[in-house]
Amino acid sequence: MIDLLQRLLAITLLRSAPQDLPAGGTVTLICLGLYVLVTSISLVTSQPPDNPVVVMTLALAVPLILSRIILIAAGKVARWGQTVSALFGTSAVLSALSLPFGLTANGQPSAFTGLFLVLLFFWSLAVNGHIWRHALEISFGGGLAISVVTFAATLFVINALTGSL
Repeated sequence: MIDLLQRLLAITLLRSAPQDLPAGGTVTLICLGLYVLVTSISLVTSQPPDNPVVVMTLALAVPLILSRIILIAAGKVARWGQTVSALFGTSAVLSALSLPFGLTANGQPSAFTGLFLVLLFFWSLAVNGHIWRHALEISFGGGLAISVVTFAATLFVINALTGSL
């Protein structure tokens, strides 16, 4: 487990790529589990949406489906497990970093907290772009574009179906 977390941290720091993760369903399930755990903690410590289970289900299902479609279209479906592991695992790492900043006394973040969270958001898009770059063997700009589009699509579906976020 420590080795997996170290590899996810290396990907988060753009020092490694998704292909550096072990292949196999177990790693993917662990990364999905970490994502669910950290996201659940985040939902509990912040103002939770009206339908947290539906939001969590969509937050898992939409990126999983979009990743599969993108990799099938690129003819690289064999990379799905490692790509999804990297996407969800690094998201869990970055979300874990934001957890202490979600705990504010009056519900309003300080200027420093707000700046940190905005920078963390943009870094997460860059990390996802890095992952897509390696998964699809494209430029970083292309990977970043896919990162932004998949994020927007996921957010759109969650908002359209739940009215939350």
